[in-house]
Amino acid sequence: MSATTATTTSALSWPAGLKRFIAREIETNGGRHDEAEIYAAPAGDVGLAGGPGSISWEINGDLASLIVGGTAAILMEVLHPSVMDGVYTQSSYRTDPLRRARNTLGYVLRTTFGSTRAATAVIERVKAVHAGVSGVAPTGATYRALDPELIGWVHTCIPWAVMTAFDRTKRPLSIDEKDRYLREQALIGRMGGAERVPESVAELNDYVERMRPQMAMTYQTVDFLGFLEGRVDQLQPIGRKERFDRWVAVRASMGLMPEWARRMTGTYQPDLIYRAFFAPLDRLKARLVRSAYPAPPCVAMAHQRAGAIAFSAPSSIS
Repeated sequence: MSATTATTTSALSWPAGLKRFIAREIETNGGRHDEAEIYAAPAGDVGLAGGPGSISWEINGDLASLIVGGTAAILMEVLHPSVMDGVYTQSSYRTDPLRRARNTLGYVLRTTFGSTRAATAVIERVKAVHAGVSGVAPTGATYRALDPELIGWVHTCIPWAVMTAFDRTKRPLSIDEKDRYLREQALIGRMGGAERVPESVAELNDYVERMRPQMAMTYQTVDFLGFLEGRVDQLQPIGRKERFDRWVAVRASMGLMPEWARRMTGTYQPDLIYRAFFAPLDRLKARLVRSAYPAPPCVAMAHQRAGAIAFSAPSSIS
């Protein structure tokens, strides 16, 4: 949902036609996530992240938080020059720009709501893909994609951004709830190859400060950010309006992250401007998504599999 669209719909009552349009866009860009072999069986299996009643199922089941926090999570990941080099040299983000965002969303949903067997298989498949990825970052550092430190950083950026998006656009989370969420998600990070990941807000703060000196904007990061904003390497020409919408969306999402990261990426906006313009846009975007597409189908499927009372998920968009 673009910033301009969000602004122009703020005064509307969100009719059925608008909801159908938003739902269709979500499924086109992010996928449907209703694979029976991943989410439907076996009966009674609660999966890896805690099952019904867990804070992970509440937060990661809120598609709006995944969407609002998604750009920030990806940008924070690639602030590590070694992660950025792997994405820059090995991925297809230029020719298939939606793929990384779609894969990240799918990974979060499958590892949270998939059966234990299916979620484990997804994690192992990602590890296998990364097994042969290595290189030399522009900083001169050699790396392997399966380096536990890199995996730990990439893992941490996702729950960090999503949790913050939920806290700011859905409902405030207590420190205990944030600690439980990070602890539930930590298992997935360790299974992915990280040796240790934060399991509390205090550990998250310490971890980010410890990793912060390794972050940098290389020419690859500048190029990647320019691509996200529609300024460079576009397969199809992008008009001024869409470039502005992308510029706004990147800064709104990065507003979830610390000031040092916003300054490093050039996405910093003064707090007064962020609170007056960018934060309300994120809240409006979240409300629109929740109204049109409250949860991916996999959430209801997982509740049914685990034996809980299923709540409604949107039907297929025609």
